Amino acid sequence: MFDARQWNHPGMRIGRLFTSKTARVALVFTIAAAGLGAPTAAASPAAAEPDPVLNKAVFNRPTGSTTEQNAILIQLARIIDRVPAGGEIQMSWYHFTVSDVTDSASTPDLPGRLIAAYRRGVRVKIIVDQSSATARPFQRLQPVLGSTDTADSYIVHCADSFPSQQRGCIGTRTINYSTSSVTAYNHNKFLTASSLVLNNGTTVSNVVFQASSNLTWWDTTEAYNNAVTFSDATVYQAYRTYFADLRAYRHSATGNNNYYWLTPTGSTYKVHFFPRRERSGQSIHDPATDTVVSILNAVTSCYYDDAGTRRQTDIRVNMYSFTRPEVAKRLTALRNAGCWVDVVYTEMNDAVRNALGSTIQLTQCNYNVGPGLDIRTHNKYMLIDGAYDDDIVPRVFTGSHNYAISALRQADETLLRIMGRGMHDDYLRDFWHVRDTCRANGGAIR
Repeated sequence: MFDARQWNHPGMRIGRLFTSKTARVALVFTIAAAGLGAPTAAASPAAAEPDPVLNKAVFNRPTGSTTEQNAILIQLARIIDRVPAGGEIQMSWYHFTVSDVTDSASTPDLPGRLIAAYRRGVRVKIIVDQSSATARPFQRLQPVLGSTDTADSYIVHCADSFPSQQRGCIGTRTINYSTSSVTAYNHNKFLTASSLVLNNGTTVSNVVFQASSNLTWWDTTEAYNNAVTFSDATVYQAYRTYFADLRAYRHSATGNNNYYWLTPTGSTYKVHFFPRRERSGQSIHDPATDTVVSILNAVTSCYYDDAGTRRQTDIRVNMYSFTRPEVAKRLTALRNAGCWVDVVYTEMNDAVRNALGSTIQLTQCNYNVGPGLDIRTHNKYMLIDGAYDDDIVPRVFTGSHNYAISALRQADETLLRIMGRGMHDDYLRDFWHVRDTCRANGGAIR
Protein backbone atom coordinates (compact mmCIF):
# COMPACT_ATOMS: atom_id res chain seq x y z
CA MET A 1 0.00 0.00 0.00
CA PHE A 2 1.16 3.54 -0.76
CA ASP A 3 2.75 5.47 2.10
CA ALA A 4 2.38 9.23 1.80
CA ARG A 5 5.73 9.67 3.59
CA GLN A 6 7.61 8.15 0.68
CA TRP A 7 8.27 11.44 -1.11
CA ASN A 8 8.01 13.61 1.99
CA HIS A 9 10.80 12.09 4.00
CA PRO A 10 13.10 14.40 5.98
CA GLY A 11 15.91 14.18 3.46
CA MET A 12 13.77 15.79 0.77
CA ARG A 13 14.81 19.18 2.11
CA ILE A 14 18.48 18.41 1.63
CA GLY A 15 19.00 16.78 -1.72
CA ARG A 16 16.33 15.57 -4.10
CA LEU A 17 15.98 13.27 -7.00
CA PHE A 18 18.31 14.47 -9.63
CA THR A 19 19.72 13.50 -12.96
CA SER A 20 23.40 13.14 -13.78
CA LYS A 21 25.36 16.23 -14.64
CA THR A 22 26.34 16.69 -18.24
CA ALA A 23 28.80 13.97 -19.13
CA ARG A 24 32.30 15.32 -18.95
CA VAL A 25 34.84 14.95 -21.70
CA ALA A 26 37.66 12.63 -20.74
CA LEU A 27 40.98 14.45 -20.58
CA VAL A 28 43.93 12.44 -21.77
CA PHE A 29 47.13 12.88 -19.78
CA THR A 30 50.02 10.65 -18.91
CA ILE A 31 49.13 8.91 -15.67
CA ALA A 32 51.85 8.25 -13.15
CA ALA A 33 52.31 4.70 -11.95
CA ALA A 34 50.90 5.72 -8.59
CA GLY A 35 47.54 6.38 -10.22
CA LEU A 36 47.42 10.17 -9.69
CA GLY A 37 46.20 12.72 -12.19
CA ALA A 38 43.17 13.33 -14.41
CA PRO A 39 41.19 10.42 -15.86
CA THR A 40 41.91 8.96 -19.26
CA ALA A 41 39.56 7.16 -21.61
CA ALA A 42 41.19 3.82 -20.94
CA ALA A 43 39.61 0.51 -21.89
CA SER A 44 38.15 -1.70 -19.20
CA PRO A 45 40.84 -3.89 -17.60
CA ALA A 46 38.52 -6.89 -17.81
CA ALA A 47 36.69 -6.32 -21.08
CA ALA A 48 36.95 -10.01 -21.96
CA GLU A 49 35.10 -11.13 -18.81
CA PRO A 50 31.42 -12.15 -19.07
CA ASP A 51 28.69 -9.61 -18.42
CA PRO A 52 27.32 -9.25 -14.90
CA VAL A 53 24.12 -11.09 -14.09
CA LEU A 54 21.14 -8.72 -14.36
CA ASN A 55 17.72 -8.95 -12.71
CA LYS A 56 18.87 -11.99 -10.76
CA ALA A 57 20.58 -12.81 -7.50
CA VAL A 58 24.13 -14.04 -6.91
CA PHE A 59 25.11 -16.23 -3.94
CA ASN A 60 28.60 -17.12 -2.75
CA ARG A 61 29.79 -20.45 -1.40
CA PRO A 62 32.42 -19.97 1.34
CA THR A 63 33.69 -23.56 1.13
CA GLY A 64 33.64 -23.70 -2.68
CA SER A 65 36.17 -22.78 -5.34
CA THR A 66 37.77 -19.34 -5.49
CA THR A 67 35.21 -18.32 -8.11
CA GLU A 68 32.34 -19.55 -5.93
CA GLN A 69 33.74 -17.82 -2.84
CA ASN A 70 34.22 -14.53 -4.70
CA ALA A 71 30.94 -14.62 -6.66
CA ILE A 72 29.68 -11.33 -5.22
CA LEU A 73 33.01 -9.53 -5.71
CA ILE A 74 33.11 -10.80 -9.30
CA GLN A 75 29.59 -9.52 -9.97
CA LEU A 76 30.47 -6.12 -8.52
CA ALA A 77 33.68 -5.87 -10.55
CA ARG A 78 31.86 -6.67 -13.80
CA ILE A 79 29.34 -3.92 -13.09
CA ILE A 80 32.12 -1.40 -12.42
CA ASP A 81 33.92 -2.40 -15.61
CA ARG A 82 30.90 -1.71 -17.82
CA VAL A 83 30.04 1.83 -16.74
CA PRO A 84 30.96 3.98 -19.75
CA ALA A 85 32.87 7.27 -19.82
CA GLY A 86 30.55 10.06 -18.73
CA GLY A 87 28.61 7.68 -16.49
CA GLU A 88 28.45 7.66 -12.71
CA ILE A 89 28.99 5.15 -9.92
CA GLN A 90 27.73 5.83 -6.41
CA MET A 91 28.46 3.34 -3.67
CA SER A 92 28.17 3.19 0.11
CA TRP A 93 29.73 0.32 2.06
CA TYR A 94 30.46 -0.99 5.51
CA HIS A 95 33.89 -2.59 5.99
CA PHE A 96 35.57 -2.09 2.61
CA THR A 97 38.93 -3.86 3.06
CA VAL A 98 39.48 -6.13 0.03
CA SER A 99 42.58 -4.90 -1.76
CA ASP A 100 46.09 -5.58 -3.01
CA VAL A 101 45.55 -8.78 -4.94
CA THR A 102 46.73 -9.71 -8.41
CA ASP A 103 43.67 -8.71 -10.41
CA SER A 104 41.98 -11.60 -12.19
CA ALA A 105 38.58 -12.76 -13.32
CA SER A 106 38.16 -14.92 -10.20
CA THR A 107 39.81 -12.54 -7.71
CA PRO A 108 39.12 -8.96 -8.81
CA ASP A 109 41.01 -6.01 -7.37
CA LEU A 110 38.00 -3.78 -6.63
CA PRO A 111 39.94 -0.59 -5.78
CA GLY A 112 41.90 -1.10 -9.01
CA ARG A 113 38.70 -1.56 -11.03
CA LEU A 114 37.27 1.64 -9.50
CA ILE A 115 40.45 3.55 -10.34
CA ALA A 116 40.28 2.21 -13.92
CA ALA A 117 36.67 3.40 -14.16
CA TYR A 118 37.71 6.87 -12.97
CA ARG A 119 40.55 6.99 -15.48
CA ARG A 120 38.24 6.26 -18.40
CA GLY A 121 35.98 9.16 -17.42
CA VAL A 122 33.45 7.70 -14.96
CA ARG A 123 32.42 9.81 -11.99
CA VAL A 124 33.11 7.64 -8.92
CA LYS A 125 31.53 8.66 -5.61
CA ILE A 126 32.05 6.50 -2.52
CA ILE A 127 30.91 6.86 1.10
CA VAL A 128 32.17 4.29 3.59
CA ASP A 129 31.77 3.71 7.30
CA GLN A 130 34.14 5.26 9.78
CA SER A 131 36.27 2.14 10.31
CA SER A 132 36.95 1.74 6.57
CA ALA A 133 38.83 5.06 6.51
CA THR A 134 41.96 3.34 7.86
CA ALA A 135 41.76 0.39 5.48
CA ARG A 136 43.89 -0.13 2.40
CA PRO A 137 41.18 0.53 -0.25
CA PHE A 138 40.51 3.98 1.21
CA GLN A 139 44.25 4.70 1.25
CA ARG A 140 44.54 3.71 -2.42
CA LEU A 141 41.41 5.46 -3.64
CA GLN A 142 41.50 8.80 -1.84
CA PRO A 143 44.70 10.13 -3.52
CA VAL A 144 43.06 9.38 -6.88
CA LEU A 145 39.40 10.29 -6.29
CA GLY A 146 39.94 13.06 -3.74
CA SER A 147 38.04 13.87 -0.56
CA THR A 148 35.83 16.80 -1.62
CA ASP A 149 32.28 15.51 -1.60
CA THR A 150 31.00 18.23 -3.91
CA ALA A 151 33.42 17.17 -6.64
CA ASP A 152 32.68 14.85 -9.55
CA SER A 153 34.55 12.00 -7.82
CA TYR A 154 35.51 11.34 -4.22
CA ILE A 155 35.78 8.84 -1.39
CA VAL A 156 34.81 9.96 2.13
CA HIS A 157 33.63 8.45 5.39
CA CYS A 158 30.74 9.38 7.63
CA ALA A 159 32.68 11.11 10.41
CA ASP A 160 34.96 13.32 8.30
CA SER A 161 33.46 16.44 9.84
CA PHE A 162 33.25 14.99 13.35
CA PRO A 163 36.32 12.76 13.78
CA SER A 164 35.75 12.15 17.50
CA GLN A 165 32.12 11.06 17.04
CA GLN A 166 31.24 7.38 16.54
CA ARG A 167 28.40 7.58 14.05
CA GLY A 168 26.80 6.77 10.75
CA CYS A 169 26.21 9.43 8.12
CA ILE A 170 22.50 9.86 8.88
CA GLY A 171 22.23 7.86 12.09
CA THR A 172 24.08 9.35 15.07
CA ARG A 173 22.22 7.80 17.99
CA THR A 174 23.80 5.95 20.90
CA ILE A 175 21.68 3.38 22.76
CA ASN A 176 22.73 2.48 26.28
CA TYR A 177 22.05 -1.03 27.55
CA SER A 178 22.68 -2.43 31.02
CA THR A 179 26.11 -3.77 30.12
CA SER A 180 27.13 -1.84 27.00
CA SER A 181 26.49 1.07 24.67
CA VAL A 182 25.94 0.78 20.92
CA THR A 183 26.78 3.70 18.63
CA ALA A 184 25.38 4.42 15.17
CA TYR A 185 27.15 3.26 12.01
CA ASN A 186 26.83 3.24 8.22
CA HIS A 187 25.97 -0.40 7.46
CA ASN A 188 25.06 0.04 3.77
CA LYS A 189 26.20 -2.35 1.03
CA PHE A 190 25.01 -0.93 -2.29
CA LEU A 191 26.19 0.50 -5.59
CA THR A 192 24.27 2.34 -8.29
CA ALA A 193 25.43 2.77 -11.88
CA SER A 194 23.89 5.26 -14.29
CA SER A 195 24.28 2.75 -17.13
CA LEU A 196 26.17 -0.33 -18.24
CA VAL A 197 27.35 -1.16 -21.74
CA LEU A 198 27.27 -4.94 -22.13
CA ASN A 199 29.62 -7.00 -24.27
CA ASN A 200 27.15 -7.04 -27.18
CA GLY A 201 26.81 -3.27 -27.13
CA THR A 202 23.44 -3.17 -25.33
CA THR A 203 23.03 -0.32 -22.82
CA VAL A 204 21.21 -0.93 -19.53
CA SER A 205 20.35 2.15 -17.47
CA ASN A 206 19.38 2.78 -13.84
CA VAL A 207 21.27 -0.15 -12.31
CA VAL A 208 21.20 -1.01 -8.60
CA PHE A 209 23.44 -3.58 -6.88
CA GLN A 210 22.33 -4.45 -3.32
CA ALA A 211 24.26 -6.94 -1.20
CA SER A 212 24.34 -8.47 2.26
CA SER A 213 28.10 -8.78 2.00
CA ASN A 214 30.77 -6.48 3.32
CA LEU A 215 33.77 -6.09 1.04
CA THR A 216 36.10 -8.24 3.12
CA TRP A 217 37.81 -11.58 2.58
CA TRP A 218 35.96 -12.96 5.63
CA ASP A 219 32.70 -12.41 3.75
CA THR A 220 33.94 -14.57 0.89
CA THR A 221 35.64 -17.46 2.70
CA GLU A 222 33.72 -17.76 5.99
CA ALA A 223 30.24 -16.41 5.32
CA TYR A 224 27.21 -17.10 3.17
CA ASN A 225 26.04 -13.91 1.42
CA ASN A 226 23.77 -12.75 -1.38
CA ALA A 227 23.55 -9.85 -3.82
CA VAL A 228 20.97 -8.80 -6.38
CA THR A 229 21.42 -6.57 -9.45
CA PHE A 230 18.50 -4.99 -11.26
CA SER A 231 17.38 -2.07 -13.42
CA ASP A 232 14.48 0.03 -12.14
CA ALA A 233 14.27 3.79 -12.71
CA THR A 234 12.17 4.62 -9.63
CA VAL A 235 14.22 2.62 -7.16
CA TYR A 236 17.50 3.74 -8.78
CA GLN A 237 16.53 7.38 -8.25
CA ALA A 238 15.53 6.62 -4.66
CA TYR A 239 18.96 5.14 -3.94
CA ARG A 240 20.50 8.28 -5.42
CA THR A 241 18.35 10.42 -3.13
CA TYR A 242 19.47 8.32 -0.19
CA PHE A 243 23.10 8.63 -1.25
CA ALA A 244 22.73 12.42 -1.50
CA ASP A 245 21.35 12.42 2.04
CA LEU A 246 24.20 10.26 3.32
CA ARG A 247 26.56 12.86 1.86
CA ALA A 248 24.62 15.83 3.26
CA TYR A 249 23.92 14.53 6.76
CA ARG A 250 27.52 13.58 7.37
CA HIS A 251 28.08 17.34 7.82
CA SER A 252 25.38 17.50 10.52
CA ALA A 253 26.34 16.88 14.14
CA THR A 254 22.89 15.50 14.96
CA GLY A 255 22.14 13.64 11.71
CA ASN A 256 18.55 12.45 11.46
CA ASN A 257 17.61 9.54 13.70
CA ASN A 258 14.03 9.43 12.43
CA TYR A 259 14.93 9.40 8.75
CA TYR A 260 12.88 6.38 7.64
CA TRP A 261 11.08 6.44 4.27
CA LEU A 262 10.23 4.04 1.45
CA THR A 263 9.47 4.03 -2.24
CA PRO A 264 5.97 3.43 -3.69
CA THR A 265 4.51 -0.04 -3.72
CA GLY A 266 2.90 -1.68 -6.74
CA SER A 267 6.07 -2.56 -8.65
CA THR A 268 8.60 -5.39 -8.56
CA TYR A 269 11.02 -3.52 -6.31
CA LYS A 270 10.47 -1.40 -3.21
CA VAL A 271 13.15 -0.12 -0.84
CA HIS A 272 13.06 1.06 2.78
CA PHE A 273 15.73 3.43 4.15
CA PHE A 274 16.76 3.67 7.82
CA PRO A 275 17.21 4.61 10.71
CA ARG A 276 13.66 4.65 12.07
CA ARG A 277 12.79 5.95 15.52
CA GLU A 278 10.23 4.47 17.90
CA ARG A 279 7.10 6.44 18.77
CA SER A 280 7.38 9.07 21.47
CA GLY A 281 7.20 7.48 24.89
CA GLN A 282 7.66 3.94 23.56
CA SER A 283 10.61 1.61 24.07
CA ILE A 284 13.11 0.84 21.34
CA HIS A 285 11.22 -2.44 20.83
CA ASP A 286 8.06 -0.56 19.76
CA PRO A 287 6.40 -2.99 17.29
CA ALA A 288 4.34 -0.28 15.59
CA THR A 289 7.53 1.24 14.19
CA ASP A 290 9.33 -2.03 13.45
CA THR A 291 9.29 -2.39 9.66
CA VAL A 292 9.75 -6.18 9.76
CA VAL A 293 6.84 -6.57 12.17
CA SER A 294 4.73 -4.50 9.76
CA ILE A 295 5.79 -6.75 6.89
CA LEU A 296 4.75 -9.84 8.84
CA ASN A 297 1.47 -8.19 9.82
CA ALA A 298 0.63 -8.07 6.11
CA VAL A 299 0.49 -11.88 5.93
CA THR A 300 -3.29 -12.23 5.68
CA SER A 301 -3.72 -15.99 6.02
CA CYS A 302 -1.71 -19.13 6.62
CA TYR A 303 -3.77 -21.03 4.05
CA TYR A 304 -4.88 -19.82 0.64
CA ASP A 305 -6.41 -20.93 -2.64
CA ASP A 306 -4.03 -21.18 -5.61
CA ALA A 307 -6.07 -21.98 -8.73
CA GLY A 308 -8.20 -24.42 -6.80
CA THR A 309 -5.41 -25.92 -4.69
CA ARG A 310 -5.25 -25.22 -0.96
CA ARG A 311 -1.72 -24.19 0.03
CA GLN A 312 0.12 -23.19 3.17
CA THR A 313 1.87 -19.82 3.52
CA ASP A 314 5.63 -20.32 3.97
CA ILE A 315 7.93 -17.85 5.76
CA ARG A 316 11.68 -18.44 5.78
CA VAL A 317 14.33 -16.29 7.47
CA ASN A 318 18.10 -16.45 6.80
CA MET A 319 19.67 -13.92 9.15
CA TYR A 320 23.09 -13.13 10.56
CA SER A 321 21.89 -11.27 13.68
CA PHE A 322 18.40 -11.76 15.13
CA THR A 323 17.83 -9.86 18.39
CA ARG A 324 14.38 -8.21 18.02
CA PRO A 325 11.87 -10.17 20.12
CA GLU A 326 8.85 -8.40 18.60
CA VAL A 327 9.76 -9.91 15.21
CA ALA A 328 10.11 -13.33 16.85
CA LYS A 329 6.72 -12.97 18.54
CA ARG A 330 5.06 -12.23 15.22
CA LEU A 331 6.71 -15.25 13.59
CA THR A 332 5.49 -17.44 16.42
CA ALA A 333 1.95 -16.10 16.08
CA LEU A 334 1.98 -16.94 12.38
CA ARG A 335 3.33 -20.44 13.08
CA ASN A 336 0.61 -20.97 15.64
CA ALA A 337 -1.95 -19.87 13.02
CA GLY A 338 -0.73 -22.60 10.66
CA CYS A 339 2.00 -20.95 8.56
CA TRP A 340 5.27 -22.80 7.95
CA VAL A 341 8.12 -20.83 9.57
CA ASP A 342 11.78 -21.80 9.15
CA VAL A 343 14.62 -19.72 10.65
CA VAL A 344 18.38 -19.93 10.02
CA TYR A 345 20.63 -17.62 12.03
CA THR A 346 24.15 -17.03 13.28
CA GLU A 347 23.58 -14.78 16.30
CA MET A 348 20.43 -14.78 18.47
CA ASN A 349 19.73 -13.49 21.97
CA ASP A 350 17.72 -15.28 24.65
CA ALA A 351 14.73 -12.98 24.28
CA VAL A 352 14.32 -13.98 20.62
CA ARG A 353 15.04 -17.65 21.24
CA ASN A 354 12.38 -17.76 23.96
CA ALA A 355 9.87 -15.82 21.85
CA LEU A 356 10.26 -18.26 18.94
CA GLY A 357 8.60 -20.98 21.01
CA SER A 358 8.98 -24.67 20.26
CA THR A 359 7.32 -25.28 16.90
CA ILE A 360 9.41 -23.16 14.52
CA GLN A 361 12.18 -25.04 12.73
CA LEU A 362 15.41 -23.44 13.95
CA THR A 363 18.96 -23.83 12.62
CA GLN A 364 22.12 -22.14 13.82
CA CYS A 365 24.75 -21.61 11.13
CA ASN A 366 28.09 -21.57 12.91
CA TYR A 367 30.49 -24.42 12.25
CA ASN A 368 34.23 -24.96 11.98
CA VAL A 369 35.94 -26.18 8.79
CA GLY A 370 39.56 -25.80 9.79
CA PRO A 371 41.97 -23.77 11.92
CA GLY A 372 40.60 -20.26 12.14
CA LEU A 373 37.79 -20.98 9.65
CA ASP A 374 34.25 -20.82 11.01
CA ILE A 375 31.33 -20.74 8.58
CA ARG A 376 28.45 -18.34 9.30
CA THR A 377 25.42 -17.09 7.47
CA HIS A 378 25.84 -13.38 6.89
CA ASN A 379 22.63 -13.18 4.86
CA LYS A 380 19.80 -10.84 5.81
CA TYR A 381 16.78 -12.10 3.90
CA MET A 382 13.24 -13.29 4.48
CA LEU A 383 11.05 -15.16 1.97
CA ILE A 384 7.26 -15.07 2.05
CA ASP A 385 5.32 -17.37 -0.26
CA GLY A 386 1.57 -17.23 0.32
CA ALA A 387 -1.29 -14.92 1.20
CA TYR A 388 0.19 -11.46 1.59
CA ASP A 389 -1.73 -8.19 1.56
CA ASP A 390 -4.12 -8.59 -1.40
CA ASP A 391 -2.26 -11.16 -3.52
CA ILE A 392 -0.28 -14.42 -3.43
CA VAL A 393 2.84 -13.20 -5.25
CA PRO A 394 6.01 -14.54 -3.55
CA ARG A 395 8.30 -11.93 -2.01
CA VAL A 396 11.96 -11.58 -1.05
CA PHE A 397 13.06 -9.05 1.57
CA THR A 398 16.83 -8.59 1.47
CA GLY A 399 19.54 -5.94 1.85
CA SER A 400 21.87 -4.87 4.64
CA HIS A 401 19.22 -4.94 7.39
CA ASN A 402 19.75 -7.45 10.23
CA TYR A 403 16.86 -8.14 12.58
CA ALA A 404 18.75 -6.28 15.30
CA ILE A 405 17.75 -3.13 17.20
CA SER A 406 20.73 -1.18 15.87
CA ALA A 407 19.69 -1.92 12.27
CA LEU A 408 16.26 -0.46 12.95
CA ARG A 409 16.99 2.45 15.28
CA GLN A 410 20.58 3.57 14.66
CA ALA A 411 22.22 2.42 11.46
CA ASP A 412 22.21 3.72 7.91
CA GLU A 413 20.55 0.71 6.26
CA THR A 414 18.51 -0.49 3.30
CA LEU A 415 15.80 -3.17 3.15
CA LEU A 416 14.81 -4.17 -0.38
CA ARG A 417 11.57 -5.98 -1.30
CA ILE A 418 11.40 -7.97 -4.54
CA MET A 419 8.20 -9.52 -5.90
CA GLY A 420 8.05 -12.50 -8.24
CA ARG A 421 8.24 -16.28 -8.34
CA GLY A 422 11.56 -16.44 -10.21
CA MET A 423 13.55 -14.33 -7.74
CA HIS A 424 11.86 -15.98 -4.76
CA ASP A 425 12.75 -19.45 -6.00
CA ASP A 426 16.38 -18.46 -6.60
CA TYR A 427 16.56 -17.38 -2.96
CA LEU A 428 14.63 -20.46 -1.86
CA ARG A 429 17.25 -22.75 -3.41
CA ASP A 430 19.95 -20.79 -1.57
CA PHE A 431 17.97 -21.00 1.66
CA TRP A 432 17.72 -24.78 1.40
CA HIS A 433 21.44 -25.06 0.65
CA VAL A 434 22.48 -22.91 3.63
CA ARG A 435 19.97 -24.48 6.01
CA ASP A 436 20.71 -28.08 5.05
CA THR A 437 24.49 -27.57 5.08
CA CYS A 438 24.37 -25.93 8.49
CA ARG A 439 22.06 -28.60 9.92
CA ALA A 440 24.38 -31.31 8.61
CA ASN A 441 27.24 -29.62 10.46
CA GLY A 442 25.63 -29.62 13.89
CA GLY A 443 23.37 -26.59 13.50
CA ALA A 444 19.98 -28.26 14.03
CA ILE A 445 18.30 -26.72 17.08
CA ARG A 446 14.87 -28.23 16.38
